[in-house]
Amino acid sequence: MMKKAFIAIILLALRTAACAEECVGDLTYAVFPYLPDAAYYRELIENRWAELEPGIKLVRAEWDCYDHEAPEGIDVIMYDAVERDRLIANGWIQPISPNAAWDHEDIFPFAFEGFTVENDLYGIPVFLCGNFLIYDRQYEALSTAEHMTDLADEIGILVVNSENPQNRRQYVIETVADERGEANPSVDGSAEACLPLIDRLAVDAHKQDEDDQVVMAYDSGVGRGYIGFSESMRFLRNRADQTSIKAISFSSGDNIPRVYADAAAVTANARGQRYEKCLKLINVMAEASVMTALSVQEGEPQYLLLARRSPYQPLANQFPLYTLLEQIASDEENHVILTP
Repeated sequence: MMKKAFIAIILLALRTAACAEECVGDLTYAVFPYLPDAAYYRELIENRWAELEPGIKLVRAEWDCYDHEAPEGIDVIMYDAVERDRLIANGWIQPISPNAAWDHEDIFPFAFEGFTVENDLYGIPVFLCGNFLIYDRQYEALSTAEHMTDLADEIGILVVNSENPQNRRQYVIETVADERGEANPSVDGSAEACLPLIDRLAVDAHKQDEDDQVVMAYDSGVGRGYIGFSESMRFLRNRADQTSIKAISFSSGDNIPRVYADAAAVTANARGQRYEKCLKLINVMAEASVMTALSVQEGEPQYLLLARRSPYQPLANQFPLYTLLEQIASDEENHVILTP
């Protein structure tokens, strides 16, 4: 009897030790903090996760990939591809198999390429965004323009916060890319000529507006268009029905289709069963059903540019502008913006 009891104790101890290493009681995760509504995204993730893994609690964390701080104590993060090489070099994220992504054929191939280094995938692409021309399609000069320079004779037609230093740098990089035909060019200041042009196109009273103020001004009837991310269109009410969106060259050269991309990734510390659960979580964060739900809030379209195909058609059935967003996102010439 004592021998059997002793064996039972040993087996229980071994199971307890194994569980201490393998059992996962919670996962800590951080979403991209610059989403229009990160709280709603978290809610959708957690509701879906509760259906799949009710025994594992999700713990929210805050982390910003641009702050250059390690994601200490966080199992899953989201980051912008411009920070990809730095995160890999610092050993903060680990690769996954491309086949580990659910419905991976549904994700645009160029998005996968943006997070792939030597056949290793560093996260599942979720969101895209970029600098697009959003405009009143009744204004022929903007409807027919393919290059920013096509508008050189126009004055005060765009509501643009053109004096924002971050925006100005982005416009210069866009111009250099289009002039040189390089997706991720190094910048040497040779494209400064684009800034006087954008300043001439800008409505003077709004050159220092915040992004939301730019959209609100346009919606109130100011100007004929603006430069912005697709999700800015969620603020449109008065001019939504007459507004369109397209990519445009920032120079006289051909437009190089370029988009920013954000991915959900597993941090370096996850191992064993925790790693497997992290894989499941990043798939939930990128799942088509979650993306579709996130794209409509309280009946209003959010106009997010998504990295997978399937949500676009059902969204376009409700909100026709999603047809144009699909055209932008599905361009086979697209390149993910990386740090050159």
